[in-house]
Amino acid sequence: MAPGRKRHRPQRSCVQCGAKRDKEGFFRIAGRPGQGFEPDPGGRRPGRGIYLCREAGCIGDFARRVRTPKGARRFRMGASAVLLADRLEAWRGGP
Repeated sequence: MAPGRKRHRPQRSCVQCGAKRDKEGFFRIAGRPGQGFEPDPGGRRPGRGIYLCREAGCIGDFARRVRTPKGARRFRMGASAVLLADRLEAWRGGP
């Protein structure tokens, strides 16, 4: 890289509130439709990424959203949506 040039920082958007910032500022959920999704706070797991603000409000609202049939369909999570919602609530520290 040439001296004096800024390195490109990947930008992502929170799927819950729409906030945009650097990739490192988000909590990532990784997985593939039909294979399940898991919290990926380190951002290292393979698969499709879903990004959320690290604030408990966005994580909790997303967990409630995917518990509904419409929310699970929106992200193509199927039956694994409830398991993911349980893991998110445990990660953030309660219901």
